Amino acid sequence: MYKKKNFKVAIIGLGYVGLPLYLLCLQKKIDVVGYDLNSKKIDQLKNNSSYIVDVKNSDLKKYESKKLFTMGKIKNINDRNLIVFCLPTPILKNKDPDMSYIKKALISMKDYISDDTFLILESTVYPGATREILGSFIKFKLKKKTGIEYGFSSERISPGQNDKRKFKINYNSIPKVISGSSKKALNFINSFYKILFKKTHKVKSIEIAEMSKLLENSYRAVNIGLVNEFKILCKHNNINIHDVITAASTKPFGYNPFDPGPGVGGHCIPIDPLFVSWYAKNNGLSADFIELARKKNIEITNWVVRKIFKIIRDLKFKKVKILVLGVAYKQDVNDTRESPALKIMNKLQKYKVKLNYFDPFIPNIFINKKKFISLKNLNSISFYDIVILTTNHSNLPFKKILDKSKILIDTRGQYKNSINKNLHYL
Repeated sequence: MYKKKNFKVAIIGLGYVGLPLYLLCLQKKIDVVGYDLNSKKIDQLKNNSSYIVDVKNSDLKKYESKKLFTMGKIKNINDRNLIVFCLPTPILKNKDPDMSYIKKALISMKDYISDDTFLILESTVYPGATREILGSFIKFKLKKKTGIEYGFSSERISPGQNDKRKFKINYNSIPKVISGSSKKALNFINSFYKILFKKTHKVKSIEIAEMSKLLENSYRAVNIGLVNEFKILCKHNNINIHDVITAASTKPFGYNPFDPGPGVGGHCIPIDPLFVSWYAKNNGLSADFIELARKKNIEITNWVVRKIFKIIRDLKFKKVKILVLGVAYKQDVNDTRESPALKIMNKLQKYKVKLNYFDPFIPNIFINKKKFISLKNLNSISFYDIVILTTNHSNLPFKKILDKSKILIDTRGQYKNSINKNLHYL
């Protein structure tokens, strides 16, 4: 049985996945170092300044002995026996998975990895990618070194939903799925994560772990697409979708509620299902549900835009002033990746509208190369002809928004129990 003292850990990539894991290691008094390509991020962390909502500055101040490096100092890794990769795996324009961040990191450290080192991949990948990338790297690039093994354990983070928010879930209370290239690797990796997480779940193969991550997020993408399709049907028939969801949720089995919205965003839900589509296509298979869900989740954003323009036409505005509330992809995060709010603003900007936004988490954004700066407060909300609620951050003054808005378009169901002649549900 391995103990804390047996682990000397390096975490490669200190973003939404790597930074919480790094801090959890510090919390559990595990010897850990952190690496990131972005030197500005490293400087911020050394100055106890967080760039992630779920990590507070006070969390960083607890650990003054932090060991943080840019990737240029990767040689410091030679005393590590466990290396965890938490790097981006985006989808390219041609819909192919981009594994280049992982491969470049591996190449940069090949001369500094010691014998008997374990490599763990936490990034989302297609089934077989861990063996293809880590296994090949060990076989062909580290062939003179011995005892190097590897595994996969995907992150299950949901930003903005920590213990003080909606689901009351601590990061380390989410069970960790564990896999390894051998029994030895599986036991070593599992022993590491058992120190950090309340529960682990060992699976029989790396491919099972890889596929389980894709199933989790594809399940969400499909069900979000489904509930948004129902939203359109309900709107057409003047039925409140939220009342429908509440009624369906009374069934004690067979139904899990999903909230409709203006689309899906973030790195996981819009992107991870594309790994499934790519994998299916490259193996002569199909992923029809995945493709349809993607289509529906794009369609709902376009539907919201069309409804906004209909409201503008019906009210016969000439040059309408529009305020968008919330541009983060979801509640209580400072992340705009794939945000439906940005897509809506992009379409609105192409027409003769005066456009602005307010988001307490996002100080500025770029739409079609034009910089927008968030309002500092909502004191001028009555100046705008239309206010569109696209992200319902929990710290927004919802009563003030409803009372002061000339016309309020709610895309999140925040006001589902309110009745107001100037309130439009989309």
